[in-house]
Amino acid sequence: MNRFFFWKRDAQKAGEKPSAGDADQPPSLLTGDPKQDEQSLHILLESIAEVSAGLDLDRILGDIVDRSLEITHAERAILLLGEDAETLHVRLARSRDGTDLGPDPDYSRSVVKRSIEERRAGQYRVQTSEEALQLGQSVFDLKLRTVMCTTLEFQGRLIGVIYVDSKATRGEYSSRDLALFDALSAQLGVAIENARLHADSLEKVRLEKDIEIARRIQSHLLPNVPTDVPGLQIALHFAAVSQASGDSYDFAAVGDGKTAVMIGDVTGHGVGAALLTHAAQAAIRSYLELVPDLGEVVTRLNNRLVEAVEPGVFISLILFVVDTLEKTFSYVNAGHPPLFLIHNGDLVEFEKTGMVLGVVEDQEYEVRGPFPLDAGDLIFVRTDGVEETMNSSREIYGVDRLKSYLVENQALTSTELLEKLDSTLQEHAGDQEAEDDVTMISLKIL
Repeated sequence: MNRFFFWKRDAQKAGEKPSAGDADQPPSLLTGDPKQDEQSLHILLESIAEVSAGLDLDRILGDIVDRSLEITHAERAILLLGEDAETLHVRLARSRDGTDLGPDPDYSRSVVKRSIEERRAGQYRVQTSEEALQLGQSVFDLKLRTVMCTTLEFQGRLIGVIYVDSKATRGEYSSRDLALFDALSAQLGVAIENARLHADSLEKVRLEKDIEIARRIQSHLLPNVPTDVPGLQIALHFAAVSQASGDSYDFAAVGDGKTAVMIGDVTGHGVGAALLTHAAQAAIRSYLELVPDLGEVVTRLNNRLVEAVEPGVFISLILFVVDTLEKTFSYVNAGHPPLFLIHNGDLVEFEKTGMVLGVVEDQEYEVRGPFPLDAGDLIFVRTDGVEETMNSSREIYGVDRLKSYLVENQALTSTELLEKLDSTLQEHAGDQEAEDDVTMISLKIL
């Protein structure tokens, strides 16, 4: 086929001869005609100034399409964005009269693909059906007579393609049009990337504001630690890795001498997890006022979560009640790390009584207990961020070390126990940043 012009942007570096495949010399923006060259430079500089003036991505993309139509006098312009031929998609398509062509206009995909594969700007003049078919079935079907296409790049990385075409035979493009079109495209890639970075920056600021609002809301929703429960000394340590935590806890008086304690952990972190933890916390509070059986409380919560949460989202939790008059406790453990009881230097684990919540409907959760308590006994519950605290060598603190620490420090007050444990965990982590929320609750029988 002898009626198309195809050239590589970098085909003529200093001292380099054209390759065998580049039969034509790259078209020049400057023709030697002062009047025409002045007009070309004016169009180019004005177009660059227009698309670079703003940071609104949609406006810039619209300007790119409009300027492409103006420069080439084409009937249609289509802007496609993507990092390769597979991910390329139509971002904006417009006719010369300003009509929006919709999200899926017909165009020569073979021309676009070749432009991407070879990183070449090309113009095509079609005069016969045979020539149209050589360029692709779509060129023939659309009855196109002239097509021009060039890639949009940023720092050598493809970010899109700008494509123009016409059905009119008088719409043939000159080599100057191609040079002008390609020179503009070099700046278009920079303009698009700058607008994207600006949009990302604005979105980041917006998200940070939303998260800060969520953090403030969560800080008001988190319950206070009871300090006036006769016969019971309660302490809490709570540290979130993000501004909104997926860990949850609660304390509630549920009768004479009875205190209910809940600790839970939602999959993930951030605003969504925080909202779910507080929804679960509020539901448990409501159920505890109506239902005396802990197993039924957790069963109801599970059914509610199965209906409400997305697949793959679940909560592990422990709900237990300490009776300081009878000196006993009872518990339900839904897929959470075990409750530890330290009694006279011995540590007893109270394992799971059921699976995590929010996965399988109509699961029955049974309460275990009551189990006897003595003065000086220590109950310890936590989320798995405690034992999974990691140092720079990717070594976790581990459950065994946690157990040894609790046994060795049983004589401390609840507050002292958690403060010292927090220091121990920080010493283990060193400079390594925490990867999970950490919540610990200790209760000492007085």
